[in-house]
Parts: sequence; C-alpha cells; structure tokens
Amino acid sequence: MPTQTVPLVKRVPEYLSAELAKRVYYVSPEIEGFQLIVEGGHVVGVEITALTSMDGDELSRKLDVIISKDVLPQQELETEILWQSPHAPHVVDGVFSKLVDAGVVHEMGEGLFAVGDLFSKVLYGLDRRLHDLAVQEFGAESFHYPDLIATETLRRAGYMSAFPQFLMTASRFHSDVDTYDSFTSGVASADDLGRHIEDHSEHLGYCLPPAVCYHVYQHLSGRDLAKVPVAVTTRGKTFRFESRYRRSLERLWEFTMREVVFLGDRPTVVEQRRRMVSAVCDLVDELGLAGRIEIANDPFFFNEQIADYVKVQRAMELKYELCLPVEGGRSVAAGSFNVHGDKFGSVFGISAADSGAAHTACVGFGLERLGYAVFCQHGVDPGAWPSALKSLVS
Repeated sequence: MPTQTVPLVKRVPEYLSAELAKRVYYVSPEIEGFQLIVEGGHVVGVEITALTSMDGDELSRKLDVIISKDVLPQQELETEILWQSPHAPHVVDGVFSKLVDAGVVHEMGEGLFAVGDLFSKVLYGLDRRLHDLAVQEFGAESFHYPDLIATETLRRAGYMSAFPQFLMTASRFHSDVDTYDSFTSGVASADDLGRHIEDHSEHLGYCLPPAVCYHVYQHLSGRDLAKVPVAVTTRGKTFRFESRYRRSLERLWEFTMREVVFLGDRPTVVEQRRRMVSAVCDLVDELGLAGRIEIANDPFFFNEQIADYVKVQRAMELKYELCLPVEGGRSVAAGSFNVHGDKFGSVFGISAADSGAAHTACVGFGLERLGYAVFCQHGVDPGAWPSALKSLVS
C-alpha cells in the first residue's frame, strides 16, 4: 500500500497529538494507517498509508479543517482522579489471543465479535449485578427498548451535531416492484455491493442507537412526572462507527450497554449519581479489579464550540468515567456517570412535578469492556478467580 507524508498547514502542539490521532481515520475511508510526525514539540505532518494513492493537497485540506475546528481550540487537560481502586493493577498480556484461540471470542466482521459461553456468563453476571443495583437501591423500573431508534429522537437530543462520526443509520429498499427487480437482477454481478444497495434504497427514518438512554427520553416525552425522582434501567445493543479505531473487545462497532437514567430536580439527580458512583466503586473493589474514576468529557467532533463544551463539562464535573486497565498498558472507559441539567427535560417536554423541566442523569456501562477487563486482570481460568467473581458465573 502506498505511503505518503502530508505536511500540516497548522502545527499542532504535542500535548494535543492524542486529540488529532482520534480523528485521522475519519478524514478518509481510504486511510489504512498513519503516524504523526513530531518535531520540536509540535506535530508537523502525518505519514499516511492508504489503499490507493491519494491527493496530498486534499488530505492536507481535510486535516486542516479538523485541526482548526476540533483540535487547536482545545486546551491541555490534566487527568483528575476522584477514586482509585485499592487493588494494584495486575494485567495478563495476551488475553485476547488466548480467548480467540480457545474459541471464546470469534471475529464476525469489522468491530463485531461473537462470544462463547464463558464470556457470556461473565457479561450476564455483571449485568445482573448492575440491574439489581438499579432496581433495589434506586427503585428503577426496567424496560426493554427496540434495537432501532427514531432519527428525529437523535436530532432532538443533539447527538447528530455533537457526534456525527459515530452515527449508523438504517435504510430500506424503495417500495417499488421495479426497484426489487433491478436489485435482484444485478446483485450477483455488482462490483460494489454497497453502492448497489445505496442506489436502490432510502433512509428508513430510524438509526441504530448510539446509546440506549435516548430511548428513555423518547419514551417519557411530553410527560409530567407527578412523582419524582424517576429511575429507569435498560439494557440494549449499541452501535457506534469506530472506523479503524476498533480494537479487540475494547472498541467495538456493536456492543451491549446497561444504563440507568435518573429524572427529577437537580439536587436529587446529582445525589443519585453520587450514590451510583459509590456503589459501583464498591462493586469494582468486591470483584478485585484495579481501576479509577476520573473527570472526563465527551468525544465531541467537528464543532467549533468543542473547547467550550469540554471546558464546561470538566469544570462542572458533568461526566465521570470508570477506567479499567487492560492488556498492552491500556485502559478502557467501561462506565460513565453523567449529569445533563434540564437539557433533555426541556427538549423532550418532560416535567418534574412543580419544578419545571426535569433534570436528568444517566449512568452507562459497556458490558463487553467490563467483561474484557475481568479477563485481562484475572486471566482466562475461572478456577483462579476471586470468590466474588466466581459467583458471577455460577
């Protein structure tokens, strides 16, 4: 594959190199790999490996757009840790390969994996603990939502303008007999099956949900919550296009989330998040996992106000993340704890008794990431696991 060096129009301070690296693959689907070129404390270029030779000027232009809008406006941020597990990190390298070799994990496509009985038991056990915590400690009502969500719901929620890079949509064929005839007669000989499908289809009005909490806001839309606080918990499939940033079970295009959504007045939902953080810290400790809770921000994309969004989120501590060590010296954000103010209450017309628009908070867990961290830290032999962890799969 051809490799070319693309000089940057604007140099990027090295402390922002990670922010640039998070966006390079979204510049073009042709990019197969890249390496940032650093000189004198700045990123001055990007060495790009692509499927085909690409126009260097066009690559430079696209990189400059992302750098100008998303990267340079940001400030250097220090990681602020709110809680640290008492368990020292002890990560077993090569775990993912062992799971694959043992047939416990099987790749089904880009960012898609099937998991076998042992991994499934861990996922179900973790989810059961989180579900029971939400129901028993917070009185959460459990709902099961569809695997599609209305496009309009995501637009109202602001997801499309904040995170367009992740969005995955649903389409259908045009409802016309000539469309079906044309499609079926050409499908066997189509050089580009994706293009052949696009030529015969249209947007369905639904998307694959990037988080399951948006179903809750749609479900409660227009309601006056006479009795607050309200808590709803749900588990569902979640879809985010991670491009070539996909990695083992750490970063998937399709994964499973357990979420808990709190609605009420501001002091109440903030307190519920605090209690949920405390309960999850106790669970992490009980399972013998190393990890930490830190102040974080969402991965806003392609927005000139990104610096302001990040600054506000961190200054007001609107988002915490549970980060767990995995192999390769990396860590994954396996859980997030968020407060939103009355944004969703206002947008979806959800009222909290006599307090006006409901304030909301949501807590979400990526179950595959949680399960993967368990295997990375405790190994692939359940017989060697601590007793609290064994109980999850018994």
